[in-house]
Amino acid sequence: MNKVIKGFTYSAALASCLMAGITQAGVGDGPRAYQIGPVGAQKFNVMPIYQNSSFNVDGSPAEPAARIKAKLVALQYTSLINVSDKTAGVFAIVPMGEVTGDLLKTNKQGENSGLGDIVLGGVVGLVGAPAMTMQEFASYKPEFGFGLLGKITLPTGEYSADKMFNLGTNRWAAQFGGVLSWYFGESLLPGQVTSFELTPTVTVYGDNDDPTSGDLLEQKELYTLEANLTHDFNSQFWGSVDALYLIGGATITDGIKAENETEKFLLGATVGAYLPNGYSLQLNYGKTLKVDSDGYNDHLVRLKISKSF
Repeated sequence: MNKVIKGFTYSAALASCLMAGITQAGVGDGPRAYQIGPVGAQKFNVMPIYQNSSFNVDGSPAEPAARIKAKLVALQYTSLINVSDKTAGVFAIVPMGEVTGDLLKTNKQGENSGLGDIVLGGVVGLVGAPAMTMQEFASYKPEFGFGLLGKITLPTGEYSADKMFNLGTNRWAAQFGGVLSWYFGESLLPGQVTSFELTPTVTVYGDNDDPTSGDLLEQKELYTLEANLTHDFNSQFWGSVDALYLIGGATITDGIKAENETEKFLLGATVGAYLPNGYSLQLNYGKTLKVDSDGYNDHLVRLKISKSF
């Protein structure tokens, strides 16, 4: 469907929304991850990811301390629906790939490959997110938006206690947060959007009852604050400056708390492009500025290849 609305195609307008992604150290969910769109819009994302950090694939701090290199591909489906006359989005993410790593202060190395933990999530707009048709969306002038975000990570990924590094984590996790957006422009159509976004979240973890060491691994809450300043350069290209602050995530093994709470500040950048027929691209890069006790910089590269319907 390529219906022209005010000089823009229907597919190009859809490409400007539904960009939610898997959380990763260095870039978080990414800019415009929860930008609203018309009800009924759908998107499929393919996301190649390279990560070199002290974080697991699910975005939690690694325990024991390690440097983990992950080469992943995440598949995501997202749909926008009407919930009490508000725009809401639901999504599912399936990561897969391989991880290799080194335990810090040792010569131990390991690797694993397969499927990662499935992520199910949703976001519902409470302010500045009316349920809209495509025609209403094309003429809508955004100002401030606020919504609630929730995700659950299921223990479905490849996991073995005999492996030092795994795609799965053998536990559930739940993330809750708010999505705040300030828009400057006449509409949300490509070429007309400038925005500032804040996404504070907290992630709570279930217990791993079969860890690589000990009998029970617990993890304290991880708090994050993501900020993105985005701007459309024209109707085809846009970019953003991205920041992410994380604190928490200390682990407890068999009742003994480790002194491994993480605190990191990461800065990144994004470039995006709207392509014909509902396709779009987004390239994220992030790197640690504030380094915690492991003494290393994290960095990540993520590409989103998207098709809107």
